[in-house]
This record gives sequence, C-alpha cells and structure tokens, in this order.
Amino acid sequence: MDSSGIDSKSDSDSAYAESQDDSSYTTSLASSITAYKYEHGRRYHAYQEGRYILPNDEQEQERLDIQYHALRLAFGDKPFLAPVDKPTNVLDIIGTDLSPIQPLWVPPNVKFEVDDFEQVWTFPPDHFDLIHTRILGGSVQDWKLLFEQSFTHCKPGGYLECQELDVCAFSDDKSLSDDSAIRKWCANQEEAAQKMGRSLRASGESFKKQMEAAGFENVQVREFKLPIGPWPKDAKLKEVGLFQLAAMLEGIDGLTLALWTRFLGYSEEEITVFLAKVKAEFRRSSVHSYWPLYSIYGQKPQSADKKEA
Repeated sequence: MDSSGIDSKSDSDSAYAESQDDSSYTTSLASSITAYKYEHGRRYHAYQEGRYILPNDEQEQERLDIQYHALRLAFGDKPFLAPVDKPTNVLDIIGTDLSPIQPLWVPPNVKFEVDDFEQVWTFPPDHFDLIHTRILGGSVQDWKLLFEQSFTHCKPGGYLECQELDVCAFSDDKSLSDDSAIRKWCANQEEAAQKMGRSLRASGESFKKQMEAAGFENVQVREFKLPIGPWPKDAKLKEVGLFQLAAMLEGIDGLTLALWTRFLGYSEEEITVFLAKVKAEFRRSSVHSYWPLYSIYGQKPQSADKKEA
C-alpha cells in the first residue's frame, strides 16, 4: 500500500492484468492504425501521422495501381531489374506500409506489415536476397540510413534495387516551357517537400554514390524516360504514356493538396484553379513531357561479414 492508501498491487489490478491477452493489445494497436485523418475530403494515415504526405484512400490507391502499371510497362514488364536468380526472401514480397490498405487476396508467399521503414528494422541481418523500393521520393528523410539498413539486412551476394522517378518534368524538344504550369507545379512540389525535410528529386548518380558509400558494389544505373501522354511514336511508349497520363489526371489533386496547404499557404480553391491549368497542359498533345526514371541496383559483397541477429 502506498502513501495514498491505495494498494498498487491489489488483487483486482492483478486480475485485470492477467485478463489482458495479446489480442486486446493487437485490437488497440489496430484501432490506432485505422483511426485515419481526414483533410480536404481526403483520407490520410494515422500511424506515424504526418510522415507520409499523400492520401491513403481508394482514389489514391487507384492512382498507385495505374502508376505502377505504367512503371512495369516502362521496365519491360519486369518487377525488378537486378540480376537476382530465384530469390526466396524479398523485402517487397514482405511489404511494409504506414497504412493497412493492402489487398486481401494476394499470392501465398506475399504478406504485408504495418511499419515505418525509417525506424530501426526488426528483420534478421543478412536475410534478404533482394530489397526492392519504388518511388519513395518525398517519403524518405534519411536515404543514408535506408541504404545502411538495407546493407545490414541483405544477404552477402544479395541486392538492393531502388526504382525512382524525378519529379521534374522535361521535354527534349522544348515543347514544355520553363514558365509552364507543369514546371511551376513541379517547383512548388519540391519547395513544399523541402520544407518537410524531404525531396521529390532523384538522380541516378547520386543514388549510386550513396549506395556505394553504404558498402554495395557493382552498382548499376539504368535510365528511362516515362512519357506523360500518348505523344510518343513508339507503340509501347505510347501505351506507357497513356497510363502515366491517367495516373496524373486521377491523382494530381491528392499529390498536391496536403503539401501546398500545409507548407505553401495555398487555399483549396487556389489549388483547384491552378491544377486545372496543369491538367490542361498534360492533356495537350503538343506538349511532349516525361519524367526521368531510374533503376539503381547494387550487390552486397559475397565476402561481407555475416552479422548475428
């Protein structure tokens, strides 16, 4: 009994503690994860609130499906380009996300975990044949830490592959002018991302240097152009461009709202007016815009010392 006259180890407290099984804690955690935040009519994640700036609602999931299809087509219908032969442990087959929004029907070797990859990883060291990331720009505050943790948890001989898109639209024929609404949108996106300690820009050579600094060797940079719209003459690229255009038109509101209202002081009405101009330019067949796209992969040396879990 403490000085207040309350027995801190009473039978009732003990009985209560013993009555709590793992499921109750799981239920509590699940409730906190799914207590989504709503802003400007869009739904955002609750776990580690604010670390990820995009919505997690059905409209955004549809955009991601379209976006990833465009990427897969651009990569020749290959989910990864690293020369991995029959991987058994892949960090992407075990998928991590801040939101529990993944499909229920998945292959039997696929599972999802709610986790923050910028926290200390709980996976075993020297475990994965392949660690695969895709379009993490704007989500990563410390790339150095990500590469170092990836190196620790890759098997000797395993690979890290990062597929990244540079959110700065270009055109090779100057059909996209520097004062276009599209270029202004890109600049505003990066300005807002910088204010939250992140970046939407990507450089293959910069990734290569950072991966090598973490210990990876044989680092390769593959460069692609992801067209926005069906303007390419090549039939395959025309299809890629159609899907990428659909992804932008479907999702640009969600890509913009939180960043511009929270960090640039725009009102929702101002954003709507501005995005109408951006969408019109994306639809214009005379504008031959594209995103620079990279696949950067490197191998953990076979001779790397194995670490104990």
